[in-house]
Amino acid sequence: MKEDLNSQLVSALLGLFAHDLRNPLSALHSNVSFLGSVVGAGDTEAHEALEDVAASSDALGHITDNLELFAIALDGARPREAHDFPLRELLREAAQKSRRFADSYRVTLEVDAESGGSLRAFANRDMLQRSLSNLIRNAIQHAGETGKVTVQAAQAGSELVIGVSDSGVPLASEMSEQAFTAEGQLSTKNVSGGRYSRGLGLYAARIAAGVAGARVRGGSAPSGARFELCVSAR
Repeated sequence: MKEDLNSQLVSALLGLFAHDLRNPLSALHSNVSFLGSVVGAGDTEAHEALEDVAASSDALGHITDNLELFAIALDGARPREAHDFPLRELLREAAQKSRRFADSYRVTLEVDAESGGSLRAFANRDMLQRSLSNLIRNAIQHAGETGKVTVQAAQAGSELVIGVSDSGVPLASEMSEQAFTAEGQLSTKNVSGGRYSRGLGLYAARIAAGVAGARVRGGSAPSGARFELCVSAR
Protein backbone atom coordinates (compact mmCIF):
# COMPACT_ATOMS: atom_id res chain seq x y z
CA MET A 1 0.00 0.00 0.00
CA LYS A 2 1.36 3.37 -1.00
CA GLU A 3 1.74 5.64 2.02
CA ASP A 4 0.87 9.32 1.80
CA LEU A 5 3.97 11.29 2.76
CA ASN A 6 3.43 15.04 2.76
CA SER A 7 6.32 17.49 2.72
CA GLN A 8 5.96 18.32 6.40
CA LEU A 9 6.20 14.64 7.40
CA VAL A 10 9.14 14.02 5.05
CA SER A 11 10.87 17.07 6.51
CA ALA A 12 10.49 15.71 10.04
CA LEU A 13 11.73 12.26 9.00
CA LEU A 14 14.79 13.69 7.25
CA GLY A 15 15.52 15.67 10.38
CA LEU A 16 15.53 12.39 12.33
CA PHE A 17 17.89 10.83 9.79
CA ALA A 18 20.29 13.76 10.17
CA HIS A 19 20.13 13.53 13.96
CA ASP A 20 20.73 9.77 13.97
CA LEU A 21 23.68 10.04 11.57
CA ARG A 22 25.52 12.51 13.80
CA ASN A 23 25.98 10.02 16.66
CA PRO A 24 28.08 7.45 14.73
CA LEU A 25 29.92 10.26 12.96
CA SER A 26 30.88 11.76 16.30
CA ALA A 27 32.19 8.35 17.40
CA LEU A 28 34.21 8.04 14.18
CA HIS A 29 35.85 11.43 14.75
CA SER A 30 36.72 10.57 18.35
CA ASN A 31 38.21 7.18 17.49
CA VAL A 32 40.23 8.52 14.57
CA SER A 33 41.70 11.18 16.84
CA PHE A 34 42.54 8.54 19.44
CA LEU A 35 44.19 6.23 16.90
CA GLY A 36 46.19 9.13 15.53
CA SER A 37 47.59 9.78 19.00
CA VAL A 38 48.70 6.18 19.60
CA VAL A 39 50.04 5.24 16.15
CA GLY A 40 53.80 5.70 15.93
CA ALA A 41 54.98 8.92 14.36
CA GLY A 42 57.10 6.98 11.88
CA ASP A 43 54.18 4.94 10.52
CA THR A 44 53.46 7.25 7.58
CA GLU A 45 51.03 4.91 5.81
CA ALA A 46 48.89 4.47 8.92
CA HIS A 47 48.72 8.22 9.49
CA GLU A 48 47.76 8.78 5.84
CA ALA A 49 45.01 6.18 6.14
CA LEU A 50 43.70 7.81 9.31
CA GLU A 51 43.75 11.21 7.61
CA ASP A 52 41.69 9.76 4.75
CA VAL A 53 39.17 8.38 7.26
CA ALA A 54 38.99 11.76 9.01
CA ALA A 55 38.43 13.55 5.68
CA SER A 56 35.69 11.07 4.74
CA SER A 57 34.04 11.56 8.13
CA ASP A 58 34.12 15.33 7.58
CA ALA A 59 32.48 14.85 4.17
CA LEU A 60 29.74 12.66 5.66
CA GLY A 61 29.15 15.25 8.36
CA HIS A 62 28.83 17.97 5.74
CA ILE A 63 26.33 15.90 3.71
CA THR A 64 24.37 15.22 6.91
CA ASP A 65 24.18 18.96 7.59
CA ASN A 66 22.87 19.46 4.05
CA LEU A 67 20.31 16.70 4.56
CA GLU A 68 19.00 18.76 7.45
CA LEU A 69 18.92 21.85 5.21
CA PHE A 70 16.84 19.88 2.69
CA ALA A 71 14.44 19.02 5.52
CA ILE A 72 14.27 22.73 6.42
CA ALA A 73 13.49 23.58 2.77
CA LEU A 74 10.62 21.08 2.71
CA ASP A 75 9.22 22.69 5.85
CA GLY A 76 9.19 26.15 4.28
CA ALA A 77 12.72 27.42 5.02
CA ARG A 78 11.50 29.95 7.54
CA PRO A 79 14.05 32.60 8.57
CA ARG A 80 15.79 32.07 11.90
CA GLU A 81 16.59 34.64 14.53
CA ALA A 82 19.36 37.01 13.50
CA HIS A 83 22.18 38.18 15.74
CA ASP A 84 24.99 40.70 15.58
CA PHE A 85 28.47 39.08 15.36
CA PRO A 86 32.02 39.83 14.13
CA LEU A 87 32.59 38.75 10.53
CA ARG A 88 36.23 37.97 11.26
CA GLU A 89 35.24 35.08 13.56
CA LEU A 90 32.99 33.58 10.89
CA LEU A 91 35.86 33.63 8.38
CA ARG A 92 38.27 32.02 10.84
CA GLU A 93 35.80 29.22 11.56
CA ALA A 94 35.20 28.69 7.84
CA ALA A 95 38.94 28.29 7.28
CA GLN A 96 39.24 25.75 10.07
CA LYS A 97 36.25 23.71 8.87
CA SER A 98 37.42 23.57 5.25
CA ARG A 99 41.17 23.05 5.66
CA ARG A 100 41.15 19.23 5.65
CA PHE A 101 38.81 19.15 2.64
CA ALA A 102 41.15 21.47 0.72
CA ASP A 103 44.16 19.32 1.63
CA SER A 104 42.37 16.19 0.37
CA TYR A 105 41.94 17.88 -3.03
CA ARG A 106 45.47 19.32 -2.98
CA VAL A 107 43.99 22.79 -3.31
CA THR A 108 45.45 25.90 -1.70
CA LEU A 109 42.87 27.57 0.52
CA GLU A 110 43.47 31.19 1.52
CA VAL A 111 40.87 32.70 3.85
CA ASP A 112 41.64 36.34 4.62
CA ALA A 113 40.04 36.55 8.05
CA GLU A 114 41.59 39.98 8.59
CA SER A 115 39.53 41.33 5.69
CA GLY A 116 36.64 41.10 8.15
CA GLY A 117 38.40 43.75 10.24
CA SER A 118 35.88 45.33 12.59
CA LEU A 119 32.94 44.51 10.32
CA ARG A 120 29.89 43.07 12.04
CA ALA A 121 27.15 41.09 10.31
CA PHE A 122 23.50 40.75 11.25
CA ALA A 123 22.16 37.28 10.43
CA ASN A 124 21.70 33.82 11.86
CA ARG A 125 25.33 32.87 12.37
CA ASP A 126 24.97 29.08 12.19
CA MET A 127 23.05 29.15 8.91
CA LEU A 128 25.37 31.76 7.42
CA GLN A 129 28.33 29.53 8.28
CA ARG A 130 26.63 26.57 6.59
CA SER A 131 26.04 28.59 3.45
CA LEU A 132 29.64 29.80 3.36
CA SER A 133 30.96 26.26 3.94
CA ASN A 134 28.99 25.01 0.95
CA LEU A 135 30.35 27.76 -1.28
CA ILE A 136 33.92 27.09 -0.16
CA ARG A 137 33.57 23.33 -0.66
CA ASN A 138 32.12 23.89 -4.13
CA ALA A 139 35.10 26.10 -4.95
CA ILE A 140 37.57 23.52 -3.65
CA GLN A 141 35.91 20.69 -5.59
CA HIS A 142 36.05 22.65 -8.85
CA ALA A 143 39.35 24.54 -8.46
CA GLY A 144 41.33 21.69 -9.99
CA GLU A 145 44.27 19.84 -8.45
CA THR A 146 46.94 22.31 -7.28
CA GLY A 147 44.32 25.01 -7.82
CA LYS A 148 43.55 27.87 -5.44
CA VAL A 149 40.54 29.14 -3.49
CA THR A 150 40.45 32.62 -1.97
CA VAL A 151 37.90 33.92 0.54
CA GLN A 152 37.72 37.61 1.34
CA ALA A 153 35.17 40.01 2.82
CA ALA A 154 34.36 43.63 2.02
CA GLN A 155 31.63 46.16 2.71
CA ALA A 156 29.40 47.38 -0.12
CA GLY A 157 26.99 50.01 1.12
CA SER A 158 24.67 48.51 3.71
CA GLU A 159 25.81 44.99 2.89
CA LEU A 160 28.82 42.84 3.66
CA VAL A 161 29.99 40.69 0.74
CA ILE A 162 32.00 37.53 1.31
CA GLY A 163 33.63 36.59 -1.99
CA VAL A 164 34.68 32.99 -2.67
CA SER A 165 36.92 32.81 -5.75
CA ASP A 166 38.60 29.78 -7.31
CA SER A 167 40.75 28.82 -10.27
CA GLY A 168 38.13 26.51 -11.82
CA VAL A 169 35.60 26.87 -14.64
CA PRO A 170 32.99 29.53 -13.75
CA LEU A 171 29.32 28.75 -13.32
CA ALA A 172 27.80 28.87 -16.82
CA SER A 173 25.79 32.08 -17.31
CA GLU A 174 22.71 30.17 -18.45
CA MET A 175 22.80 28.23 -15.17
CA SER A 176 23.37 31.20 -12.86
CA GLU A 177 19.94 30.74 -11.23
CA GLN A 178 19.13 27.11 -12.05
CA ALA A 179 22.22 25.75 -10.28
CA PHE A 180 20.90 27.06 -6.95
CA THR A 181 17.58 25.19 -7.25
CA ALA A 182 16.62 21.64 -6.30
CA GLU A 183 15.75 20.72 -9.90
CA GLY A 184 18.99 22.30 -11.07
CA GLN A 185 20.98 19.85 -8.94
CA LEU A 186 19.78 17.06 -11.22
CA SER A 187 20.09 18.89 -14.54
CA THR A 188 23.55 20.37 -13.89
CA LYS A 189 25.27 17.36 -12.29
CA ASN A 190 27.14 16.21 -15.41
CA VAL A 191 27.11 19.47 -17.36
CA SER A 192 30.21 21.58 -17.92
CA GLY A 193 29.84 24.79 -15.94
CA GLY A 194 27.07 23.29 -13.80
CA ARG A 195 29.30 23.33 -10.70
CA TYR A 196 27.55 20.43 -8.94
CA SER A 197 29.15 19.62 -5.58
CA ARG A 198 28.58 16.98 -2.93
CA GLY A 199 25.47 17.19 -0.84
CA LEU A 200 23.59 19.41 -3.32
CA GLY A 201 26.11 22.12 -2.48
CA LEU A 202 24.82 25.23 -4.26
CA TYR A 203 21.17 24.45 -3.45
CA ALA A 204 22.11 23.94 0.21
CA ALA A 205 24.07 27.22 0.14
CA ARG A 206 21.01 29.10 -1.08
CA ILE A 207 18.67 27.51 1.47
CA ALA A 208 21.04 28.20 4.36
CA ALA A 209 21.60 31.77 3.20
CA GLY A 210 17.86 32.44 2.97
CA VAL A 211 17.22 31.04 6.44
CA ALA A 212 20.14 33.11 7.75
CA GLY A 213 18.75 36.31 6.25
CA ALA A 214 21.35 36.54 3.48
CA ARG A 215 21.59 35.72 -0.24
CA VAL A 216 24.02 34.04 -2.61
CA ARG A 217 24.93 34.74 -6.22
CA GLY A 218 27.31 33.26 -8.75
CA GLY A 219 29.66 34.94 -11.16
CA SER A 220 33.14 34.85 -12.58
CA ALA A 221 36.55 36.16 -11.59
CA PRO A 222 39.36 37.38 -13.88
CA SER A 223 40.99 33.95 -13.76
CA GLY A 224 38.23 31.59 -12.69
CA ALA A 225 34.95 31.46 -10.79
CA ARG A 226 33.45 33.51 -7.97
CA PHE A 227 30.52 33.23 -5.59
CA GLU A 228 29.28 35.96 -3.29
CA LEU A 229 27.45 35.66 0.01
CA CYS A 230 25.73 38.94 0.83
CA VAL A 231 24.55 39.79 4.34
CA SER A 232 23.36 42.91 6.11
CA ALA A 233 25.98 44.99 7.91
CA ARG A 234 25.48 46.03 11.49
